[in-house]
Amino acid sequence: MKRKTIINLSVIFAVVMGTMACGTSLVIQDVDYSQPLESVLTPDADNRVHDQRYAIKFSIIPVLQEEGITSVDEIRVIRNRAGYYFITASGFSHVYVFEPDESVLKLKNKIEIAGEGLGQPAFNQRNTHIELVDMISGQSYNIDQNGRR
Repeated sequence: MKRKTIINLSVIFAVVMGTMACGTSLVIQDVDYSQPLESVLTPDADNRVHDQRYAIKFSIIPVLQEEGITSVDEIRVIRNRAGYYFITASGFSHVYVFEPDESVLKLKNKIEIAGEGLGQPAFNQRNTHIELVDMISGQSYNIDQNGRR
């Protein structure tokens, strides 16, 4: 009886260890991370924005410093199918593309759009790209995480 118990425990132990050694093999493919609508966020006194609808909160200070300005009234944010965040604002000359990681957003690309700065930007989600429209100038730009298309 004792030997049978030891053999059973050994088999169970081997199965458990084998399962743990194989790691997780469950993969969900063709995930669409896109946000159908842009978020228009107002920075707080500490230049932090919080999008409750899409559950993201971050400081815009590094982006403001990169643009050479101290404040904006609103930040525009949208996320594409691949999961990259696109950020811009009125007065910005660029769209910043960030890749999410564990508790950080890493700059993937800085796309130059308007040398004099955007007047009134708006993002639109398209199937293969993000459309940026400057509502003041009427200019439209097709962009993705790699740049202008």
